[in-house]
Amino acid sequence: MEDATFHSPNMGQGQKRSKFLIFFIASLLLIVGGFGAWQFFGTSNQQEEVEDSTPTPTEFEFPTDTPTPEASPTPEMTSTPVPTSTPTPRPTTNPVDKTTGLDRSDLTVEVQNGSGVAGAAAEASDILKTLGYNVTAVGNADNYDYTNVVIQVKSSESNFLELLKKDLGSDYTIGTTSANLSASASTDALVIIGK
Repeated sequence: MEDATFHSPNMGQGQKRSKFLIFFIASLLLIVGGFGAWQFFGTSNQQEEVEDSTPTPTEFEFPTDTPTPEASPTPEMTSTPVPTSTPTPRPTTNPVDKTTGLDRSDLTVEVQNGSGVAGAAAEASDILKTLGYNVTAVGNADNYDYTNVVIQVKSSESNFLELLKKDLGSDYTIGTTSANLSASASTDALVIIGK
């Protein structure tokens, strides 16, 4: 028998080169495609970060021949209490009336604004407090149609009616006065300030 030799198909040099060239081009395309994808997706995230940040201005001092002032030591601050509400005016006169002997501080008074003018009741309240009256309430009347001052006192305090008229008469036009304020009222006297 003869020895049979089998020849393997021999690749030629041209076939090896073409396979190498295909492999090289495929690898090159993969690298370029990966780099392109990274640039596209990575750059868009960086753009968002750049848009979100705001540049901080840099302070620059121009040199001059003028000397800059030196910082002086900060003076110590002393705390001064701040009042939380308007203090009640102290009577500037003796609360006891010289002619009648009545002590104004014994009468509790409510002052109401019946004029519609802002602060009218507060102004009258300050006048009464300065004279020594015990003003316990300031507010608005049931309406703003009052033309003059109305004074009402409880019948048990009727002796103060003339004193109130005299004290308010120098600043206001007194309208009606009466000693028929309800005994269940929270104050001894009601003063309504009109226009």
